[in-house]
Amino acid sequence: MMDGKIEDVLRHNRDRLQAALDDPGTPANALPAISRQLIAVCRELDDLSGGDPLLDLDDEPLEGVDADAGASVV
Repeated sequence: MMDGKIEDVLRHNRDRLQAALDDPGTPANALPAISRQLIAVCRELDDLSGGDPLLDLDDEPLEGVDADAGASVV
């Protein structure tokens, strides 16, 4: 496992953390820390993969769309 890419290690950690979170035998006092670690690993994977493409939309208006489009709806 140690010779794999960091993404492989993070995916393995994500899967293990998710399994621990879903396990009814996991102590309740461990759940917050496991959740925090799971979120951190998921964010790291998201950053490595380039993030969410829907959140990376440019602020420039689309072709053929007026800047005040939808203003008359209000």
